[in-house]
Amino acid sequence: MSVISVSKEELFNVMQYTNLVRVRFENDDVWTVLPILYAGEDQVDILVDASKITLPGDVCGKAVIKFQRKGYEYIINGHIDNKSEDAPATVTIKYIDAKKYYNLRKHIRFDVNINSRIKEKDAGQKCESSWKEATVRNISKGGAMFVSNVKLDFNSMIDMKLYFDSSKEFVTSAKILRVSELGNGEFGYGVQFAGMSKENWDILNTELLKFEEKYFKSLSIFREYKRTSDMRFDTKIVIFSSDIDESYDIRESLIKLGAENFDVINNFKFYFDYLTEEKPKLVIIDTNTLNDEVVDTVRNIKTDFPDMHVQIILPIELMEEDILGTLATEDEILFKPLIYNEFEDRIIKYL
Repeated sequence: MSVISVSKEELFNVMQYTNLVRVRFENDDVWTVLPILYAGEDQVDILVDASKITLPGDVCGKAVIKFQRKGYEYIINGHIDNKSEDAPATVTIKYIDAKKYYNLRKHIRFDVNINSRIKEKDAGQKCESSWKEATVRNISKGGAMFVSNVKLDFNSMIDMKLYFDSSKEFVTSAKILRVSELGNGEFGYGVQFAGMSKENWDILNTELLKFEEKYFKSLSIFREYKRTSDMRFDTKIVIFSSDIDESYDIRESLIKLGAENFDVINNFKFYFDYLTEEKPKLVIIDTNTLNDEVVDTVRNIKTDFPDMHVQIILPIELMEEDILGTLATEDEILFKPLIYNEFEDRIIKYL
């Protein structure tokens, strides 16, 4: 995994188009999704519900920010420079340093703090290896990242047991794809689940749904803030989709974000009459191809309705298409499968 230092200029440019970040304060092991109010050259203001999140008692307390953008995960180390007494509170975090690494995940990953036990797979040995303690720091449908003081080899196979708050025990085999030495005798491991039974697959899906509900609930703070601060937004959204079934994930995410007013249209030829009549705030173009009809529709919308925001969602296989450079800006394009919280980050400002 290649880690790249991020310059002050790059960080400022990226943060201008970022609406949601995950933040962890030094007195808490939990990452929380929080909205950005303002991003400057050397600091960022975030909105925090202090009734649910315990902030460090002292100004200058440490904070870590992370978010994903354009296939990279950015990690910013900083400290609290100021915090208001309002409810919700505005917290200013000064940047110390920032880095990024390439991180294209298929499944959304949830930051957690789950007790776990691990053991190495026996290679022809009759006696089982003893189970060792570990802590899972994040998890998705495809795998997990955990911390342990046990030294394991890259590409080796292990067995894992996770103990969720629901008292459900999740058991699976896993392959180690990433190893990092953390210091103090601890190691971090990225693993891919393998050989999972249907029973355990059902347990995992049930628990991930709980994390997802908690995640989307955390986004409500921004909507509440906008309602109480006299900010007015038209929430009308339209999805032009070449395949109604393919747009299911997008529609589901919109509903979970609280979008209550959107339409789905599968005939691109009707764009002019619809946009003239309905005047949506956001136009989502969800397509699996960049044929002439799609390209012409996007260009015509941008010409005929220059004040409307357009978000194009394409298969990742089309990332290198030359026409994209003239069709839309980087911030108007997302690639599916949608990863991490990029979709929510783009959409929430319209809700």
